[in-house]
Amino acid sequence: MAKPKKGLIQSRRIGDIIIALPIAKYFSDRGFDVHWPIDRRYLPTFRDAAPYVTFLPLEADAEERYLHEHARAALRQTGCEDIHVLYSALAGQDGLIDAGLASFLSFDRYKYAVCDVPFREKWNLSIVRDRGREQALYDRLVRKPRYVVCHFESRDFRFRSEMQAPPDLQVIHIHEASDSVFDWITILERAEMLMMIDSCFANLIEQLNIPVRKLFIRRSPVAFSPVLLNDWDFLR
Repeated sequence: MAKPKKGLIQSRRIGDIIIALPIAKYFSDRGFDVHWPIDRRYLPTFRDAAPYVTFLPLEADAEERYLHEHARAALRQTGCEDIHVLYSALAGQDGLIDAGLASFLSFDRYKYAVCDVPFREKWNLSIVRDRGREQALYDRLVRKPRYVVCHFESRDFRFRSEMQAPPDLQVIHIHEASDSVFDWITILERAEMLMMIDSCFANLIEQLNIPVRKLFIRRSPVAFSPVLLNDWDFLR
């Protein structure tokens, strides 16, 4: 007998998709066939890392509100009618958002609340790691036994730092050295310290519970900042 289907709509922003991956795993573990339309450019990153999801490719050139419509159409083509919209804000689509919840909860709590998935599942991130790719990136970038990893720049934000590192400490800045955020995990795990803006890398570190000293650089109001339960220092 065919499994019942669940559809998730959160088609862009790698960090948001990482935040929501445990929702998909929670449904999959309970016998659902999970379908998730995402920006076509993200498919190589997520397809192998999360085999418990059937990812559907969407063209990347549409505005977010139209991408939602394309995502819903793609899900219905698979026969999926049980659809969860994970956005807590979506321009021009206010009727799709639970305004009461969105005004009360942070954006990551909202995703779990509208799916009736316990929020503690956020820290049960399950991914299939490609150890070969992780090690190849480590071998290419790490030059000293002691190093820190910094992520100071995203698509719409840049943090300027005047940090001076001692001679025996390498500073590795996250950049487009790989087409998958997951390839950085080994480097992140072995670092002496992580200095992260609010981004997909900070989400990955938090949800994998990486036990390294961490500094978080805020850039959004509280409603659009992720809940952090691990031990982070905060830039003041």
